[in-house]
Parts: sequence; C-alpha cells; structure tokens
Amino acid sequence: MKRVLVTGANGFLGSEITRRLASRGDLEVIPAARTDLQDPASALTRWRPDVVAHAAGRTHGSPDAFYADNVALTASLAAGIAAATPRCGMILLGSAAQYGASPDRTPWRESGPCEPIDDYGTSKLVAEASAFAEAATSGIRVTSLRIFNVIAPWAHGEQSVPSFLRKLSVAMAGRPPWRVEMGRLTAMRDFVAVDDVLAAVERVIDRDIWGQPINVCTGVGRTVSAMLEDVANALAGEVVIEQDGPPPMLDWSIGDPALCQARLGFTPSSDLTPLVRSAAAWVKLQAKTGADA
Repeated sequence: MKRVLVTGANGFLGSEITRRLASRGDLEVIPAARTDLQDPASALTRWRPDVVAHAAGRTHGSPDAFYADNVALTASLAAGIAAATPRCGMILLGSAAQYGASPDRTPWRESGPCEPIDDYGTSKLVAEASAFAEAATSGIRVTSLRIFNVIAPWAHGEQSVPSFLRKLSVAMAGRPPWRVEMGRLTAMRDFVAVDDVLAAVERVIDRDIWGQPINVCTGVGRTVSAMLEDVANALAGEVVIEQDGPPPMLDWSIGDPALCQARLGFTPSSDLTPLVRSAAAWVKLQAKTGADA
C-alpha cells in the first residue's frame, strides 16, 4: 500500500486531494499542514511517504510571502525528500500563471517559454525549477502538474468564478432581478473541473509518471463572461451581470493537453455542463440558507 503525504491538506486543492485519495482502499493518506513542514527532513523521516502531493502554497500576498510559501517551502521539501526518503516521488501543483502572456495565442506547450507577468506566476515557476534542480542533483523523482483555471461547483478562493457564485447567492436571497457587480470578464480561459485535477494527481501516483511538467488543461477556451452566463442560465432566473473596471492584465490563457493525454492517458473534459448545474444548485442552496437565516 502506497503512503501519500498531502501538503496543504487544509487548503482548497489539498483538502480535495486528501478526500479523493482517502476514499481509495489501496492508499494510506497522510494530511499535513504547512506548520508540519518546518523541518521537512524530520517530518519525512517520521512519515516515510512513497509520494508527496505538494499542494501547500499561496495565491495572494507580497513578493516575500510568495517566496517563503511557494519557493522556499518547495525547495526545502525537495531537499528533505533527497535527504530522508530519496525513493519518494514529488508531485508539484503548478499553475498556468507560469507561462504568462502569449504573443500569438498559440496554446501553451510544456516545452514553450515561460515568462510570468506577476509575482505569483514567477514564484510557481521558480519553485518548479528548484524541485527539478534537486532532481537533477540527487535523483529524486518529480512531476509538475501545471494546472489551468481550476473551478469547482462551489465558491473557493477569490477568482472570478467563485467570487460570482458568492455574490449571486447573496443577491438571490432577495427579489429578482438579481444584480451582480463584477470586474471586466473578457479574459479567455481554459477552465478545468476540479475532479479532472484530482484525476491527474491519481494517475501520476498510479502510473509512476515522473520527470517533467505536464499541463492539466482542456485545450478549449471560453471567456469568463460566458462561463458566468452559463451558471446564470442554469438558474433560469433574472440574473444581471454588470461589468466595470480595467481590462484583465492577462487576457488569454489556454493550454495544449497533448502531453497530458500521452503521459496520463486522459484529457480533461471541456464539457462543464455537469459542473455548471452543480454550481447553480450550490448557489440556490446558499441563497435559501441566507434567506432563511
């Protein structure tokens, strides 16, 4: 039975990975918070995992905070694996933000250039590079899943989709039309259902796929506006989405899923209809709960 250590187990993706893997009978899952990793080598010696799914990190903060929680933590964890459990594999949860802006809007390939435009993307790129540098030196096994715009059928984080779900659930506690104020929603994104992200993690573990970055993406883009309108239409109500503010800093981000298909044996689905329906049901439930409170 493989032992899988999940870092950031109290966060969004970490908690979902923990839940998914713990539902299987062939894996022993060890959830760990960031505070458990102050001395990675000691922690790894105690836990002796076969795989580390590294989901700990941050998406907002100062450059110093990004360095501490994304770069330094990843580097120390990789070094700890090399020192304490060198046969252990390390799965990084990377990000499409590592690529930056595309001059010609060609879907991003893992072999293409990475020129992130913000501190978050830079920190994820440097963290990934540090882990692969450790792999080149010590021989540990590393795979980075460069996850595109992951969405869930409930509100999580501060990105446009979860922000919209929260605002809409509040608006629907009142009378229609339900107005939701948002920023500009013109950005083109490659939306990936959270279940497909979990499937990618499982396939790395089950197939022992190591040694390179792999995009987790559908290869299909849609505007943020279209994504939100799909949820609004699923509610069959009078939803008015009002946009205001400057255009998005990154207006296009779509990945090439060919390597995911080749190495992991699947391509995340671009049909998000089931997720949209579940998100609409979540909004209705939250609105009813708010109205009844």
